[in-house]
Amino acid sequence: MTVKNLYAYTLQPVAYEVSEEEQRNAQLVLSRSNYKIGKKAWLIMGAIIALAVLGIIFIKNYSTIFCWVAIVAVAIYLLVRTFGIEWYVKRKLKEVPVQEIKGIRLGVQPHGISMQQQMGMQTGNMTVGWKDIYEWYNTPEFILVNFKIKGQQGAYILPKRLDSKNFPFSTIRKHLTEVVGAPKAV
Repeated sequence: MTVKNLYAYTLQPVAYEVSEEEQRNAQLVLSRSNYKIGKKAWLIMGAIIALAVLGIIFIKNYSTIFCWVAIVAVAIYLLVRTFGIEWYVKRKLKEVPVQEIKGIRLGVQPHGISMQQQMGMQTGNMTVGWKDIYEWYNTPEFILVNFKIKGQQGAYILPKRLDSKNFPFSTIRKHLTEVVGAPKAV
């Protein structure tokens, strides 16, 4: 048995540095979840297309231009929702400065995620309890946790590469599932 199997928490906090690229990727992934096409929109588009095709087939001696316009309108809507919004979001994300994350060390403990940060000659400590986390996302590249402590909101982007540095993602997932529930869909 390895030490990782015996003790599911961090003995020493690990360096927590998230690059600008990782932060932008996390922002983009989360923004994609906000502009997914919902079930209701798909049903409406399906009904419009079905009625337009039926109109083209069954209407005789009348202009079917409104049916073709409806089909084109649905196609334009899909193109804008699929490509236009993502292009716009990427452009806007580049305008927002990204905060440099360096000099922070994170650890996983039975009571939560602990953070140490060097501030001048002193070391500041903070712990985000599992109960303080109100939602989390699990993606192939990272885990994102949103928390609220004393009225202040915060978030951690935990890149999966930290798992190889004795930062136990399996323990984090276990605690988050028990306390917060299932991860939100991205």
